[in-house]
Amino acid sequence: MDLNISRESLSYYENGKREPSLALLVQMSDYFNVSINYLITGEEFKKR
Repeated sequence: MDLNISRESLSYYENGKREPSLALLVQMSDYFNVSINYLITGEEFKKR
C-alpha cells in the first residue's frame, strides 16, 4: 500500500479500535485528494 499502513492497522482504523495520527490523516488527505474533514466526518466543509 502506498501509505505504508499494515493491514492490521487499517483494520483497527476501519473498526474504530484506533485513531490515525494527524500525520497519517495528512498523508491520506493528500493521497486521496480530499480534506481531512472529509476523512473524519465524510463531509466537506460547508460555507456558512
